[in-house]
Amino acid sequence: MLFAHYGSDVLFTVKNTEFTLQALFYGFNQGMVFSGVLLWFTALSFNSDGDRVLYLFSFAPKIALMFSMILGFIPRFNKKLGDIREAKAALRGAKAPKGIKDKYKNAIDNLSALISYSLESSIITADSMNARGYKPGALSVKRYRLCAEDIILIVLIIASFTFVFYSKIAGNITFIFEPIIKIKTFSTAAFSAFSIVELIPFFVEIWEEMLWKLSNAKA
Repeated sequence: MLFAHYGSDVLFTVKNTEFTLQALFYGFNQGMVFSGVLLWFTALSFNSDGDRVLYLFSFAPKIALMFSMILGFIPRFNKKLGDIREAKAALRGAKAPKGIKDKYKNAIDNLSALISYSLESSIITADSMNARGYKPGALSVKRYRLCAEDIILIVLIIASFTFVFYSKIAGNITFIFEPIIKIKTFSTAAFSAFSIVELIPFFVEIWEEMLWKLSNAKA
């Protein structure tokens, strides 16, 4: 609401600038959407590893390799850069680089060490690719398999998302922020489909937890 001042409900005025409820609510809505996206990708980073990506894109191994490397590239290199900085600090002792020239030289040295590490790790990556089946005649072992429950969940998610997307395009779901906050059109069916998509991970987690506790109780 600091930058957008549309809407009819003025909360307060600073000089000639009006701060409205509609702008505040719109900013809150966008913040919640952004937080939801961050949570989804955080959950993805915790639940996805290289083996799952390779299995998912087993029909296109090059895409699988690229996607798997992208997922692990940033955190791995950030961690290695931190190790390099700590090692350089230990070698210098308490003496820290002073001045722009020294800081620039120190940054270049860190970057050079990081590039050397990436070149060395490429050899390990090549060996790993050979071990994972990226060569003719290699033995490929898959830790995962696609079962009937997975197919049902995939079909349910795709069908629900498609219905919600169609409802939005058809104008069955319309929410306006200006000039007043109002639900212009609402579809109970689309809301139910959207709720299904959002709650599937929750119910799957509860179901897995119940199965785990039952198996421990039987043991």
